[in-house]
Amino acid sequence: MLSTGGGTPCYGQNMKTILEGTKNVFYLKLSISQLVDRLIAEKDHRPLIKNIRDEEFPEFIGKHLFERSFFYQQAHHIIHCDERANEDIITEIKSRLV
Repeated sequence: MLSTGGGTPCYGQNMKTILEGTKNVFYLKLSISQLVDRLIAEKDHRPLIKNIRDEEFPEFIGKHLFERSFFYQQAHHIIHCDERANEDIITEIKSRLV
């Protein structure tokens, strides 16, 4: 199993290479508000978002999510993760493994 950073599928031929390498590409989809909640606590450790002001953060996340959605939507499996327990998400991933 390989987990990439959010921008990895968007560069060069990365998404094509990932899709050709396995039939188990998962996009764990979260809403902008859920991404903001998760990422804002990690800002100091993430260079791309470290200097974004909190009030500008939702717009910044939304813009990047929009720009990346073309690549994310190519995943073989899209799992909606808002307000779901990790165990529930894991169970769904396991059930979709081919």
